Amino acid sequence: MLTVDIDTGGTMTDALISDGESRHSFKVDTTPHDYTVSFLACLTEAAKTLQYPDVAAFLAKVGLIRWSSTITTNVLGERRGSKVGLLVSKGFEETLYGSARSPVVDELVGPGNVIGLSEHPTAGEILVGVKQLLEGGVRRICVCLKDSFPDNSAERYIKDVIEDQYPDHIIGAVPVLLGSEMAPLRHDQTRVHYSLMNAYTHTQLANSLFKAEDMLREDHRWNGPLLIGHTSGGVARIGKTKAVDTIESGPVFGTFGGAYMARAYGLKNVVCFDVGGTTTKASIVRDGAPVFQRGGKLMGVPVQSSFAMLRSAVVGGGSIARVKSGLITLGPESMGAAPGPACYGLGGSEATLTDALLVLGYLDASNFLGGRRQLQADKARAAIEKNVAKPLSMSVEVAALSIRDEAVAMMAELLRATLAEAKLDAKATSLFSFGGNGPMFAAFVADKLGMPVAYAFNLGPVFSAFGSAISDVVHVYERGASGTWNAADHEPLLAGLQSQAARDLAGEGFDVAKASFGWELEFGASEDAVTTVRADAAHDTGDALFAALGTAIQAADTAARHPLLLDWLSDAAARQPLMLVRLTTRLSVGSHGLSKRLAKVQAQPAGSRVMRFNGASDKATPVQRWESMNVGDRLTGPAMVNGATLTCPVPPGWTLRVDDYGNAELRRS
Repeated sequence: MLTVDIDTGGTMTDALISDGESRHSFKVDTTPHDYTVSFLACLTEAAKTLQYPDVAAFLAKVGLIRWSSTITTNVLGERRGSKVGLLVSKGFEETLYGSARSPVVDELVGPGNVIGLSEHPTAGEILVGVKQLLEGGVRRICVCLKDSFPDNSAERYIKDVIEDQYPDHIIGAVPVLLGSEMAPLRHDQTRVHYSLMNAYTHTQLANSLFKAEDMLREDHRWNGPLLIGHTSGGVARIGKTKAVDTIESGPVFGTFGGAYMARAYGLKNVVCFDVGGTTTKASIVRDGAPVFQRGGKLMGVPVQSSFAMLRSAVVGGGSIARVKSGLITLGPESMGAAPGPACYGLGGSEATLTDALLVLGYLDASNFLGGRRQLQADKARAAIEKNVAKPLSMSVEVAALSIRDEAVAMMAELLRATLAEAKLDAKATSLFSFGGNGPMFAAFVADKLGMPVAYAFNLGPVFSAFGSAISDVVHVYERGASGTWNAADHEPLLAGLQSQAARDLAGEGFDVAKASFGWELEFGASEDAVTTVRADAAHDTGDALFAALGTAIQAADTAARHPLLLDWLSDAAARQPLMLVRLTTRLSVGSHGLSKRLAKVQAQPAGSRVMRFNGASDKATPVQRWESMNVGDRLTGPAMVNGATLTCPVPPGWTLRVDDYGNAELRRS
C-alpha cells in the first residue's frame, strides 16, 4: 500500500510517494489562490509518472495521505486573515494581560474590535458588545477573560449568552471561541494570543482542508484518512486539527527529517538549513531530537507554550535583487512561482537570486527541476544588467556574484544567530541543507561559518515531505496545574486527559491499544525556572501511572541532583508547585524511513560548464550528473553536481562524497 506525503510551501508544493521500499518525489507550483489545485496537481503528476490511468486508480492503491503546509503561516505573515473580535476583562483592552501593549493589537485585531467587559457582566452588556463587533464586520469572536483558567465558568456564561441570542441554525450565527479551551494554560496573554491566531487563520485553512477532503471523496472515490501536519511533528485528522496547530508545520517536518538523519549518522549537534523560493529557515537538532523552546515568539506573537525553535530570514530563490543607496539588497519581495524569476520566461522582469545562479553557471538550464522547465539565460542576464549591473557600473557576472554573496551573508547571519541562541559552536556542529535551494548554498555558508561538514540530501527538494513520511499520529494535551504533586489532587486531571486522548483516537478510527502515552510534568515557581520530568506509561491512570511518574522523578533527581527536585523530595514545605501536565499520544500509521543505498548505477563521464566561484574570471568547471554517482564517489572542487533532485556546488577547497545513504557529504579538502 502506498503512502502520499504532500507539503505546500510558499512557492512550490512537494510530494513524496512511498511503498516503504521505493520513493518517487514531485514538485509543482503552489497555487495561493486555491491550495487544492496544487494539491491535486501532485496527485495527477504521481498517477501519470507511476502509469495509472487516472487519479482515482492511483488513489485506490493509497493507504493514507499526510498534508503539511505553510497556509496558516502565510496568512499570519501576510496579515490577510479573518476579521476577529475579542471580549476581555475591562481595563486590559490594549495589554491583553501583558505588561505592555500587545503586538497583536492593530495586527490581528483592530483596537475597535476589542471590547472590555465588567467583572460580572450582564447579558445586556455582553450583547451590546457583540452587536458592536458584528456591526464592525466581525464574524468570529474570542472570549478571553483574566484568571479564567482552570475555572472558566465566567467565559462559558458569556458564550451561552451569545449562542442563545445567535443560535447556530440561523444565518447570523457567530462562532465563539473560549481562550480557556483554546489554550488551557494559566498564562493569561498566551490564552488570548493563541485564540486570536486560531480565529484569524481558521477560515482560510478550513476552506482548503475541507475542499481537499471533499474532492478526494466525491471526485475520486477515495475514503482513506487525510491526516494534517501539526507543529508537534505529528499528524491528525481534520476533525482534530486547530488552525494554530499547523503554524509552520511544513518547515517543522523538515527538522524532524533532520533529526531522523542525525540519529542515522550518529551526530550530536546539527543545524538544519532549509532554503526555499521565498524564505530560509534554521532549526536545531540536539541529541537526535528537534529542539523545542518553552515560551518566546511564535510568528512574532509572544506565547508561553512549547513549540519548535525555528528561525527565518526572508531570502530564497525568488528574492528580488535591487540597488539601494549604492548597495545590493535581496528581498523581502519575491517573484514566487508565477511569474517567477526572469529566466522562467513567464513575464518576470526583476532580477532574482535564481537569475544570478543561472548567470554564474550553477544551474543546468535544460534540466531544471528534472527537465520540467527550460531556463532562459538571456532573460536572466538582461534583468541583472538592467536592475543591478548598470546602476553599479559593473559587469553582469560580477553583479551575479555579488547577489550570490549577499544571499550567503544573509543566510550565514541567520545560522550564526540561531547557533548562538542554542549555545552551540559552529565548529562543533554539522549543517543539514535541504529545500529547493539549500544544497546550492550549503558549502558556501558552512565555509563562512567555519563549520566542518555539510550534508545535502537526495530527497532534499522534498525533505519536509520526507519528515512527514516518517511521522506518526500525535496528539498533545496540555493543562495548567497548581499545588504540589500528590495522587489525591491530581489523579482527576490525569484521568481527564487520558479519557480525552482515548476518545480522540477512537473518534479518528484508530486502535487506542496500539498508541503510546508519554507524560510530562513541569515544576517551577515561575515561567523562567522550570524543571520537566518525563515518563512513559500505559494508557491508564491510578497506581501504575503514579508509580511510573514517581520513578521518573526519582531518576531525574538521582541523575541531576537538581536542587528544585531535592526540595520537592526532601521537604514538603519547600516543594515547588506543579505548573503544567502534558500528555502526548503517538500511533504509527505507516512511517517510511530510509535504508542504505546498495544498488549501483551506471557511471557517466563528467561534463563541463563555464562557471564563476570567486572574483576571478569564469572558467570551465567539471559537472557530474547526480544520478550517475555511486556510494563512495568523490568530487574535488571546484566542481558542480547537477541532477533532478540535487544541485550542489563544490567550491574550491571542498570535497563531496556520496555517503552510504546516497546523500552528499561536503568537507573541506
